[in-house]
Amino acid sequence: MEQKVKIETIATKPIDENCTVIKNEETKEAIVVDPGSDIENILEAIKDFKVVAILATHGHYDHVGQVATLKEIYNAPFYINKEDEFLLKDEILPGFSLYLNAKTPPKPDFYLKDEDKLNIAGIDIEVIHTPGHTPGGCCFYIKSQNTLIAGDTLFKGGVGRTDLPGGSWEKLASSLKKIFSTFPKDTKVICGHYQDTTLEHELKFNPFLRGLW
Repeated sequence: MEQKVKIETIATKPIDENCTVIKNEETKEAIVVDPGSDIENILEAIKDFKVVAILATHGHYDHVGQVATLKEIYNAPFYINKEDEFLLKDEILPGFSLYLNAKTPPKPDFYLKDEDKLNIAGIDIEVIHTPGHTPGGCCFYIKSQNTLIAGDTLFKGGVGRTDLPGGSWEKLASSLKKIFSTFPKDTKVICGHYQDTTLEHELKFNPFLRGLW
């Protein structure tokens, strides 16, 4: 039986990037997803937990800028899709890492693949490869909570930009169709920035989805 799970989101400053902490409240273990910046608030959220894994939805520095810090403290393995490894060595936008007070991320310990079924800290997580915003972008589905951690693939009322290196609107459109055809419409979506949403809400109101079906 899956353990008692709590999902907490930290809106990290300065650009409201959502770092998500998935907690097993019985074992006091935690998985940190997309620790981009604002390390003090992240550490406060996990102070009573042992971090056992660090997951990245993609390799942009606003999502991985504090992976190195967490790895130094907890020695937890770092997971990302291999197609985004090139981004770990390139801040893309000049001065971006300085603005975020980011550290160069370490080499990944594990590479995520489409349809991977992870069990970390007693929590089942399904990996969905969703290229478009970046080549190796992934979403993480926690079935027990009916929650999708979408990174920058899908936003409330928007989608991820595709004009940065490795971006592709055609691939993003395909990834969006994949998400909406795979998961229940009442799935909660934790976006990479700003507010949470649901798949049902986005189907009704997101202008970027019109014409995809």
